[in-house]
Amino acid sequence: MRRPSSRVLAVIAVSFAAFGPFDVGARQAQPPPKFQTGIELVTLDVSVLDKDRQPVRGLTVGDFTVTEDGRPVEIQTFSAVDLPDTVVTASAPWVNDVPPDVRRNDDLSDRRILTIVMDDALEMKVIPNGPDEIPRTGQLPDTLVDRDRPAPIQRARELADMLVDRLGSRDLAAVVFPMSQDAGQDFTTDRARLHESIARFQGGAPYRLSGEDAGAVAFRARLAYERLTGLLKNLADYLGELPNRRKALVLISEGIPMNMEDIGIRQSLSDGNDSAGVLRNVYLTIRDTFVAAQRANVNVYPIDPAGLWPGASSYKLDFLRALATNTGGFPVVDTNDPRPEIAQIFRENSTYYLIGYVSPNSRQEGRFRKVEVKVRDESLTVRARTGYLEPTAATASKKPAAKPLPLMTALASLVPKGDVAMQMAAAPFAVAGTKKAVVAIVVALRQAAPPGNERVVEEVTLRVDAYDPKGDQKSTQRLNARIALRPTRSPTVAFELLARLDLPPGRYQLRAAAQSGLDAKTGSVFYDLDVPDFTKGKVSLSGMTVSVADGLVAAPKNGLAPLLPASPTTAREFDRDQQVTAFLRVYRPGVTAGGAVNVAVSILDGTGTPVFSRRDVLEGGRFTAEGSADYPIVLPLDRLKPGEHLLTVSASAGGANATRDLRFTVR
Repeated sequence: MRRPSSRVLAVIAVSFAAFGPFDVGARQAQPPPKFQTGIELVTLDVSVLDKDRQPVRGLTVGDFTVTEDGRPVEIQTFSAVDLPDTVVTASAPWVNDVPPDVRRNDDLSDRRILTIVMDDALEMKVIPNGPDEIPRTGQLPDTLVDRDRPAPIQRARELADMLVDRLGSRDLAAVVFPMSQDAGQDFTTDRARLHESIARFQGGAPYRLSGEDAGAVAFRARLAYERLTGLLKNLADYLGELPNRRKALVLISEGIPMNMEDIGIRQSLSDGNDSAGVLRNVYLTIRDTFVAAQRANVNVYPIDPAGLWPGASSYKLDFLRALATNTGGFPVVDTNDPRPEIAQIFRENSTYYLIGYVSPNSRQEGRFRKVEVKVRDESLTVRARTGYLEPTAATASKKPAAKPLPLMTALASLVPKGDVAMQMAAAPFAVAGTKKAVVAIVVALRQAAPPGNERVVEEVTLRVDAYDPKGDQKSTQRLNARIALRPTRSPTVAFELLARLDLPPGRYQLRAAAQSGLDAKTGSVFYDLDVPDFTKGKVSLSGMTVSVADGLVAAPKNGLAPLLPASPTTAREFDRDQQVTAFLRVYRPGVTAGGAVNVAVSILDGTGTPVFSRRDVLEGGRFTAEGSADYPIVLPLDRLKPGEHLLTVSASAGGANATRDLRFTVR
């Protein structure tokens, strides 16, 4: 079974990392309003820049005028978006580099949404006098000459790494490949996962193979063009599911050699007329991409990894420029130092204005409508898309598909559904005698407390699915739980649900959806998980769980016994007087009794200062016949100061090492 929402040529799913407290009051972004039957609000995301290309803040609706096809229109909705700067200020690197092990269906309003498309469909040519491959440098030099310039493949990796390094701690990013779909990375806040995906980029295959004639070469080229443009179009459609906001799509590609001025001619060709040649379908797809990106507020920023060099194709660069111009982004071409432009991408996706109006034009012929946005101060620069393609009568009259059941909708959505506040933790453990692992899952729900002072029974349905990088479902569990909610002075009530999935080694996305019986609301949360092969290596560690004395009510009772000695929790913020235990399991696969494992435990505070350490030697007698040993750690909360902390557990044996990290906060 595949995940209900298809992956549109690449893995595109959103997961959230919890850096703050579990906030039941998270704001939910609203869809664009509709004013008349079939007439939607036209929404523009607008950047206003001063002479130094810095965003201008504090403008009001009265500062803007909008025209469509030269006719003034009335602005119906207006809002300003101003996100925090992405500059890293934490003194300890782990604060930015180590992701939390809890995900939540948090609000999107204060996050940037970045999709990085690394073009492995189009051929990347090695620049003359340049090496085919060079070691990764981490940054581009200020000035590059031909003999020192990295090959485009390596340069593409460096460009993508730069983008990831500029992300804020709450920003969401995904890495997508048109051809190597499994190598991509779903939306995540985990920089390490993003960098790992970027390192898998191998560039595009050559169009001409030994012995191929011109027809075969043309076919291979057309296939590559269609794969890239089809992906861009599907991504724009898919990102349209996100709340009404700006989304940045950075395309790292040398472009397609086509004359973009002919795009209108290609659009007019009938399906039965192929006189335009092999690029006809590509032109049509590009136009569809423009439409989808305009409707979804997806700004495309193409970056040419070839940089500035004499052999650049003018048609390829025209393709990149057209993508940017028609979607509200800007191209990064003809430069060997793209860092200022990358910084500008983040600036323009941090501070902007959302303007909505109803078109006075009722025509439905699929024609282009020119839109122009101006501000009173003519010294300022306004960047917005220049128009959109109006709907056709066929698309306007198309009936929407029947809605699936609420629980399936929550599982299938692009973003987690937040009508019920949820957060999730998962940890894999080895299964003796097999490569499979059992994944211990805990999902916390928080909702409004029921009225009155009497005990109320909540009936909750939970479903958890696991999907591989291709989108194939690999495991699922559904459970019904009854939770007794007792009177409380708090306006909210929280409880936790326990589940488990059996999975072979690999990369997965877990999707959990819950439906409340009391208020008939649904919520969902997504989780990226790596399941290791515990049968390999001389030593390995399970995932890490946390249990709290007198914690939240959990159901089903003892749902993870005998796998774990205590019910795990998603809580990661504690008072100094609480009793909190972290737990993991140490494995020595294939080693008979007598083999010892050295274990080191450390805790760092938010400045990177060690505040606790411990060393143990697990002798052979501590291990079971299957080669596992339990290792609990009581957190010394009473000795720690308030703030964020990092717990690290390292195990070593026979020259092999394994490490697990866990973030937590002391109140």
